[in-house]
Amino acid sequence: MNNWKQVLFILSLCAPLTLAAQEYSEQSMRTLFTSQQERQDIEGVRQGNISSGDQSLSAPSSIVINGMVKRTNGKSVVWVNGKSTLDNSMVDGVKVYSKSIKSNNKIPVMIDGQKINLKPGEMWSEDAGVSDVGD
Repeated sequence: MNNWKQVLFILSLCAPLTLAAQEYSEQSMRTLFTSQQERQDIEGVRQGNISSGDQSLSAPSSIVINGMVKRTNGKSVVWVNGKSTLDNSMVDGVKVYSKSIKSNNKIPVMIDGQKINLKPGEMWSEDAGVSDVGD
C-alpha cells in the first residue's frame, strides 16, 4: 500500500507540469519575446526585403562605399557605411548588387528606388550626389 502512495505522489507532481506544457504551443513560444510587427521586420530583413512600416530601415541620406573584395569565383563583398554585405545584400536600407560589379569597379546600389553606381572611396548624398570621400 505504501508503494501506491508514492506513485500517486509522483503523479500529482508531474500532472501540473504536463498540463502547463500543453498550454503553450510553438506559436505562443515564438511570440513570448517579440511582437508580431517585430517578427515581420526580422523576417523582412532576413529575406532582404524592407517592410513599408519599418522606419528604422528607411533609405539613408548618404552612403559611403568603404571598400570591396572582388572574387572571380565566389561571393564578392562590399562595405557600405562600414558594414559588410557578406551575410546580406541589404545594408542600412541600401540594396547592394555585389554580383554585378562592373569591370571599372563600379558597384550598383539601389537607394530609395534609385540605382546608382559607386566606386570604393566614393560617397553619395541626397544633396550633392556622387563625390569622392575626400572632397
